[in-house]
Amino acid sequence: MERIVTAVEICRGSRKRKVYINDEFLFSLYPAELSRSGLEEGVSFTDELCSEVFQEILLPRAKKRVLNLLIAKDRSRKELCERLSSDGYPPEVAAEAVEYAEAYHYVDDLRFAVTFLRSKQEEESSRRLAMRLGEKGISREVIQEAFDTVREERIELMGDEFEEAEQTALFRQIRRRTSNPSELTEKERQKLMAALYARGFRSSDITAALRG
Repeated sequence: MERIVTAVEICRGSRKRKVYINDEFLFSLYPAELSRSGLEEGVSFTDELCSEVFQEILLPRAKKRVLNLLIAKDRSRKELCERLSSDGYPPEVAAEAVEYAEAYHYVDDLRFAVTFLRSKQEEESSRRLAMRLGEKGISREVIQEAFDTVREERIELMGDEFEEAEQTALFRQIRRRTSNPSELTEKERQKLMAALYARGFRSSDITAALRG
């Protein structure tokens, strides 16, 4: 199916122009870029023209945009792609720009997740933190690795005191919920284990503590 430029519209609050191909918005360009590419209503958007616009105009600008976004603050791959999309870059251009940043380790989902956990672990439960990281596009494997990394950092920093503090905190949480774990029904036991796991305690430690 032939692709035709069906509309070129002014972007509200910007000098850019929205370009529609076969009545669907595809990307945004500045007037000078439109003129340079010969893009106007009725023009055939050939593969050659598409490659020229994407690779020679949009991609270099998208790369700079990614770097500027990362200078402002660390972001996940998903967040960067969503931001570029909202700025008018096609998905394939956004993905390639982010891959460029990843190649130079400017984008690192594990680093992002670890930094996020360090700053939030005292404020929210592990379950909530994991959910928030998932919403940011971080995979479950990377989230678990981030939790393990932060835990190892705390162990290295505190030594034996960390294990003692964690055990004390675990038993305190159990006592807040029941005076005698052995009297819990299986359903109550599973509910308690889930609640403790959500607070960041390891399942093996929880099982041992409930066993007494």
